[in-house]
Amino acid sequence: MSTLAGSFRGRQDFASCLRDQLAARDAIIEGTGPEVLIMVEHPATLTLGRRASREDVLWSDERLEAEQVAVCDTPRGGEVTLHAPGQLVAYPIIKVGRQIRQHIVRMSNVTMALFAELGVEGTEFRMDHPGVWRGETKMASIGIHVSRGVTVQGMSINLDVSPQLFGALVSCGMPGIQMTSVAQVNPTAHLAMAQLARRWAELFARDAGYELDWS
Repeated sequence: MSTLAGSFRGRQDFASCLRDQLAARDAIIEGTGPEVLIMVEHPATLTLGRRASREDVLWSDERLEAEQVAVCDTPRGGEVTLHAPGQLVAYPIIKVGRQIRQHIVRMSNVTMALFAELGVEGTEFRMDHPGVWRGETKMASIGIHVSRGVTVQGMSINLDVSPQLFGALVSCGMPGIQMTSVAQVNPTAHLAMAQLARRWAELFARDAGYELDWS
């Protein structure tokens, strides 16, 4: 059984975390580093995927600065996505080969299992707009980039994100989309970020057939 080196970093800015992912990916490709799972929470950041339109950033530069919301480019697919406090982000930097859809489905299934443990039922995975949905609201988003069979980026899971921040963008290029968090669906859920990071990692490692080395 392969080992997956997992850790929760607490709050880390998006740009430096992306650099760390790319370095880990290059080490895996070169055969000098392990497969890793980075669990993290980001400061408020709008990330622009390869198909993103700057017009989907709705706030002015002045308001973004006043609200301390950063804007960063990312190599993942997709459009504009929000990262923010109260959102748990999972970045598996692992070998997926050509099993890209399987990887996406696995992350979604693990996230839905975590939601169920938090008392949020009725979620489903949708591939047309990749992520986890509950009715017409989206609770988790996926965006990945694969190079030479190794993936970076991953899954953003809304636990308790300030709703006003979603007004800064057209999420996933879909005007009118409603985003929600566990805290809005089940206000009594216990949302300890570090504990939930480890739980997601445990579920993912078990489903993917890894032995989790958590630090």
